[in-house]
Amino acid sequence: MASNNELKNSPLHFLGIGGIGMSALARIALDGGLKVSGIDRSDTDIVKELRDKGATIHIGDGVHVDPSMTVVYSSAVSKDHPALQAAKAMNCRLFHRSQFLKHLMEGKRSLLVSGTHGKTSTTALLTWVLMSAGLEPSYAVGGILKNTGINGSHGNGSYFVAEADESDGSFTEYTEGYGGIITNIEEDHMNYWKNKETLVKGFTTFASQMKNLYWCIDDPVLSSLKLQGQSYGVSEKADWQLYDVCQENTGLIFSVSHSGHHFKSIKLPMIGSHQALNATSVWGMCIDLGLTEKSLREAFSSFTGVSRRLERKGEVKGILVYDDYAHHPTEVSVTLAALKKRYTGKRLIGIFQPHRYTRTQDCLKEFATSFEATDVIYITEIYSAGEDPISGITGKTLSDVVPGSIFMSSDEDILEGVVKVAKEGDIIITIGAGSITKLGPKILHALTLK
Repeated sequence: MASNNELKNSPLHFLGIGGIGMSALARIALDGGLKVSGIDRSDTDIVKELRDKGATIHIGDGVHVDPSMTVVYSSAVSKDHPALQAAKAMNCRLFHRSQFLKHLMEGKRSLLVSGTHGKTSTTALLTWVLMSAGLEPSYAVGGILKNTGINGSHGNGSYFVAEADESDGSFTEYTEGYGGIITNIEEDHMNYWKNKETLVKGFTTFASQMKNLYWCIDDPVLSSLKLQGQSYGVSEKADWQLYDVCQENTGLIFSVSHSGHHFKSIKLPMIGSHQALNATSVWGMCIDLGLTEKSLREAFSSFTGVSRRLERKGEVKGILVYDDYAHHPTEVSVTLAALKKRYTGKRLIGIFQPHRYTRTQDCLKEFATSFEATDVIYITEIYSAGEDPISGITGKTLSDVVPGSIFMSSDEDILEGVVKVAKEGDIIITIGAGSITKLGPKILHALTLK
């Protein structure tokens, strides 16, 4: 961690410390010997782990701020939150999450991953490759790495791997990236960006600030931007070309060519050709960083993924249950298609929880075709993520445009319905960025009683 006497002498207080992004930074701060406290609405496993590392955490919407503190907040914290208002009134030093992450990266070679889809899995794989090579990177990932069991850590090496979040435009804060990856650009988080032009401009700014950029040439928006750096993809024009992608029972096998050299039969134990595409960017970046082909192959083959990214939750009576974070129409479609291809001939039962009223409204038409890979699809009520309801936009509104979907407003009804129809050989997946993830274990338990 960059040396900073002001932080060493000032307790850090995180608003929403249990969030997946904030908790990663809190872990890094704790690893660096800093005094950490925070507040959160829920006493989650992540909160308990941070407490075990030495953080003082209060549950609820209390203030718990004093003038000596440096307060870290994210865009998820409302401007009128009592703790944020109190911190401003006390003239506390304030850091937006992105500013604090930038501060933590000072003195390190930052490797940043952005894109509408695939950021977390790509960041996690890049982190694991560097760790496996003994480079001891610091990292902040938007999900729990299954290889490490955590989402962030302070390392003694020279690299800092981080997910660069575009949802609130804050990824443009990172002005001196040593390396950057952009997986794709698609309209999302339009409650912030307002239109496609400003969204693309944000990504263009991010790209221009990366010393060594890797971008997906297969993405129509990226390929239209005439970016510097190196491209990757299945296109013959790609600097790092992906080819011969095969989905096996044990995972993906694929090959990559670059400047006449062929890296054949790379093994990655994941589901979906989109994962091979994202992994190609990591392969190219790490070869250029000087890692050996042998170390990359070993790291790729031992990568166990990220929680909530096509995560296998368990199997009962021949019925498999998966969970995935997908919440944008494209993510949902790609995830379901990948799972259907992996289990060809099996019946796929999906349970989708829409995430945010604004996204449901903006993407209503696109969602209509996102579930075509499923044989049975349940749609729940919308998870608000703190948004106010929008008149005429509900889970039922979405269900009405998805052919054959079944709308159920309560988890209890969905649980009963799914368990009733599930049979040996079925694949069940819960999908969404909200509380739907809690349903998988309940389904597994109910199936044991069936």
